[in-house]
Amino acid sequence: MKREWEIRPADPQAVSRLSRELSLPEMLARLLVARGLSDLEQARAFLLPRLADLADPSAMKGMDAAVERLLQAGRQGERITIWGDYDVDGVTSVSLLLLFLRRLGFTVDYYIPSRLEEGYGLNSDAVQQVIRQGTQLLVTVDCGIS
Repeated sequence: MKREWEIRPADPQAVSRLSRELSLPEMLARLLVARGLSDLEQARAFLLPRLADLADPSAMKGMDAAVERLLQAGRQGERITIWGDYDVDGVTSVSLLLLFLRRLGFTVDYYIPSRLEEGYGLNSDAVQQVIRQGTQLLVTVDCGIS
């Protein structure tokens, strides 16, 4: 079965302006405008994000306490397990945090549940399993409202 993409209508003048001013292919400019990014600065910020433009992570409730607990675990050599889902954002999240914490010298492992046997998110049997294996701190990434 052949499928075709349906692209939302976009203001042709805005598409032309973005394409010209940002040196973008017309199709990319059309997609940006269709998604509501017709302003040059909005489009530029979307395509070329800057670290300084990210929200302050410490504004998230409990973030400072979580960071302090993670640092404490690292300093004390506790075994940390990172738990993430098996989809692309879960595996990516686990990989990034795992590599970062290992570079800091932390004792860290990971757990990604079986899609067929365990499904998404935390499950108590697997949590008990990682505890039996010596996990002292369980960090979840991409598990719903982790």
